[in-house]
Amino acid sequence: MNQALKPDISAPANLSAGIYSDLQRKLIVGDLRPAENLSIRTLAEEYKVSAMPVREALRQLASEDALIGAAKKAYRVPNLTSEQAADLFFVRAVLEGAAAEIAAERVSEADIKILRKHNIDLEAAWGKQHASDFLFANYQFHRHVYSLTGNSALQSMIDALYVRTGPWLAYGITNLVKPDKWMGEHDHIITALGQRDKAETRRLMEEDARWGVELFRELG
Repeated sequence: MNQALKPDISAPANLSAGIYSDLQRKLIVGDLRPAENLSIRTLAEEYKVSAMPVREALRQLASEDALIGAAKKAYRVPNLTSEQAADLFFVRAVLEGAAAEIAAERVSEADIKILRKHNIDLEAAWGKQHASDFLFANYQFHRHVYSLTGNSALQSMIDALYVRTGPWLAYGITNLVKPDKWMGEHDHIITALGQRDKAETRRLMEEDARWGVELFRELG
């Protein structure tokens, strides 16, 4: 997932992987919304490639439950129930909380500076009420925290959950709440990490990620 933010679809060998990564990014930042259809033909035209690499990228995302097959030549973003969406956010909160606790043991001053930069980007996007930029910065912030675990299995699981919850997080912040509800616990998370307070870092990270749980359970 490390290359998801810089997809390279220029080289033939990278076509499928690059399209896969770009679609991951679009799911994470909510450029693709719940129940949205993805046509193989349309995507092939957009990426200026043949249908084969597009089909392979879509198949891979479907195998990870990020998409579902709608027809032979189309896929769509899952249209979850409110309860199903809340369940995904709950699992993400548990895993991110565990990752944050480990990160508090490993964080460096350089990491704190990186997180502060991501938080500045978050605040800038919030000020412009730009949902896609906000979710991108939010992902960058959280991803840096759980990358500090050094646990590739844990990172992969959380990455997959960001891909699956991205469309719903975007839907939630743009359709269900006002922008003043977007901001989470990022300032406090940075402080807790800087103090190497494992318990507080875990609590705050879980609280931040559980925003989606509470939002969608209220709709159920």
